[in-house]
This record gives sequence, structure tokens and C-alpha cells, in this order.
Amino acid sequence: MVHRFRLAATLLALISAPALADQAERAFNRALAYTVEIRTMVKMPFLEEAKGAYTGAGFVVDRERGWILTNAHVAARSPAQVSVAFRNTGWVSAEKLFVDRHLDVAILAVPKEAVGNAISAELACEPAPGVGHPVGAFGHPNGLKFTGTRGIISGTTDRFGAESLQTDAAINPGNSGGPLISLDSGKVIGISVSSLRGAQNTNFSVPINYVCRILELLKAGKDPAVPKLGLAFFEPQGNGSKLKVARNYGDPARLPLEAGDTVVGVAGTNELLQNETQLLHALRGQLDSFVLRVLRRSHVVEVPGSLSPYYVTADQNGLLLNGVIFSSTHLRDAAEGHIGGVMVHDVESGSDGEQAGLQAGDYLVSANGHAVDNLAALQRLLEIDDGKITMVLKRRAFGDRLFTYVERELGSGKSASLIRYSPADLTHESLKTGPRPTNAGYRDQ
Repeated sequence: MVHRFRLAATLLALISAPALADQAERAFNRALAYTVEIRTMVKMPFLEEAKGAYTGAGFVVDRERGWILTNAHVAARSPAQVSVAFRNTGWVSAEKLFVDRHLDVAILAVPKEAVGNAISAELACEPAPGVGHPVGAFGHPNGLKFTGTRGIISGTTDRFGAESLQTDAAINPGNSGGPLISLDSGKVIGISVSSLRGAQNTNFSVPINYVCRILELLKAGKDPAVPKLGLAFFEPQGNGSKLKVARNYGDPARLPLEAGDTVVGVAGTNELLQNETQLLHALRGQLDSFVLRVLRRSHVVEVPGSLSPYYVTADQNGLLLNGVIFSSTHLRDAAEGHIGGVMVHDVESGSDGEQAGLQAGDYLVSANGHAVDNLAALQRLLEIDDGKITMVLKRRAFGDRLFTYVERELGSGKSASLIRYSPADLTHESLKTGPRPTNAGYRDQ
């Protein structure tokens, strides 16, 4: 009996191995028809990026609309020139249609005629498969174009920020933005995003089911932006809740959550929310009015609320002054450190700003004795004042202080210019000669 069982298991393995290989080959061959190369040029970076050229992958999600999915860090959150190339084609300019501020996700748009014979990837919008599910990553690792690797789903984690799928399928520079494919169904289940340095075969991707909601809202003409949540949650002990409120920095009239409340779900659904990614996902598309189920002092209560959308990338303008890029501060707990609304995002090497000693991450307090609360206020001051600009800034400190104050003098405001988005590239206009934007161009948070 034992010998028969071993023989049957051996025969099953011999039959299954070619079948699995055939499935993988079919999935990768299909990926050739929807995967693209992406290259990005960032000339004036905001805090998330550095100046330079970047390459990565992406894939078609709607060939009729010319929509391509990739990572935010591939398309850049800063103003940038983005180009896309399909297999065996030249490069075409792409527009950033949407960049998510929580998930590392961007949706690009190219002219429909540029799509050619490419197909749309089939997305697995249902919850991700479990541990052990066979997957393949496809992209351009280390410049090796249209390359596939195999592995399994290793787990799900939100240890490093947004919820991610963990996989041992190799993901290297150049894979970012490419599809993570189920080798059972052939559907895309994730977007390759990162690897854990110093670890063996520990790689991550954005679960595609969260992205399906973004695409659904965009196609319906609705804003898919995540809310400006304004909440700080306790770090859980053991397997405790990750949605227990520590502080509410927002308007309590709009979302009356209290310290100690635990968000458990959204009214009208039975889903139990387990982390911040799931909460943000549940609120997409209904920021004007929603009801949260909240555990408060051992009782489940319903808390109605509304929230503003978190700023989108195309709303983020900047000001360039003597090699220093100033832009908005986006910290939900800025009130803890009495941090203002403007910070230094980049200091160009060899610039007057570097010589003056400004550093990326400095928070602007005042300029020429005037408090600066937002980017529009700084712009107005620079338009009026042609002389040298004396700035007071807060800088994170060490030892027994959270911050230290520095005073720095920059050259004339005459040299200042505005950095803002246009569909294919950034615009770079002198504040003295260029058109003056309205304050509505800034979504001050």
C-alpha cells in the first residue's frame, strides 16, 4: 500500500510539473503584450525624490483609455518628464493622471494610438491569494528587459507602511511598477514595489484589489484620493488593534473621534478593518459623508464623519530660490512640534542655498520678520521684496532638544521662480515676469 501511494505521488508530481511550467510560460507570454518600460526625468525634486533620471516598469490596465499602472516612485511625485515604451516601439510622452499619497501607485495616460497592439492586463480585484500561491514578477530588472521571475506569496504585512504582499519572487531595480502575476489564473495580483535590503528573497508588492477601486472611481469621474485622515494611532502590543486612536489632529466637528476609540469598520459593510490601508480603502469615494463603527468604552457606536481629500501630486507646487526648493509640509502630527506649512524639500549641490547652509527637511518659520504659514504667503512676500531674504528655520536636533533654530540669508527674491505641474512636464516661471497663479492653486493642508 505504501509503495502504491509513493508511486501515485511521484506520477502526480511528474504530471503537475510540466503543467505548472506551461501555465507560467503562458502567463509571461501574455505579460509581454501588456508590460511597458518607463523612464522619468526629475529636474526639480520635492522631498520624496532626488534630481536625476529613473527607469522602471508598468502595465496597461485600459488600452482604450491609454491608462498604464506603475509605482508612484517610478513616475515620480515631483514634477517630471515621463515617457513610456511598449515592447519593440519607441518612446512616447505620458501624463500623470493620478498619483496616490498612501499606496505607491501612479496611473499614467498615453494617446490611444500609442498603445498599438498592446492588451489590457486582467486584474484580480478579489482579495489576494494566500501563502504558497505561485506567482511571477515581470519587468526589467537591472536593465534586463521583459524578464520574468517565479516564486510564491509569502504573506501580507503593513510593517513598512501601506499593506503589501510579501513574495520570494525576485524583485530588483527595474522591476518596480511591473506586474506580480498569479501563475494559476494568469491575472495580475500586485504591483512590484520594493525589496528588503539585507534579507534573502523578501520582496513586496501593492495588492491589486486596492488599485481596482481607484480605477473604478476614475472611470466614474469621481475623485479617488485618500482622505486627509488627521489621526494618529497607537502602536499595537502583540496582536492588538492597529486602529486605536491616540490623537485626533483634525476638525472634531467633521470627525468626532476621541483618544481611545478603536475604528472597527464602516457602517453598511461587515468587513472588520485591521489596518490603516484598509480604512483608507473603505473611505475612497465617500469622503463627503460616511459612518464609522467605533469601539468606545466597550460599546460599539456609530460615528458620522466627513473628510477633505489628501492633496494630490498635481496640486503640489514649489518655489525655487537660489537653488533651494520650498514646498508644503505634509505631516499629520505637525502640531506636535509647532511646525509650519512650508519646508525645504531640496538644496541643489553647489548652489547659494547650499553655501548658506540650508538643508532638506528644514521647516520655515519666518522670512524677513513675517510669519510664513503656507506656500502662497511665501510667494507673495517674494513677489514684493526684491532684497535679500532673511529666513528663520527649525531643524531637527539631537540630545535634549527636538529642534534647533537657524537663521540664514538667501539672495534676492528677484531670482525666485514658481515650480508647478503641466500635463507633460513642469513649468518654471519667474515670479516677476510669469503669470501669477491664484491661491486656489495651492491646496494648503
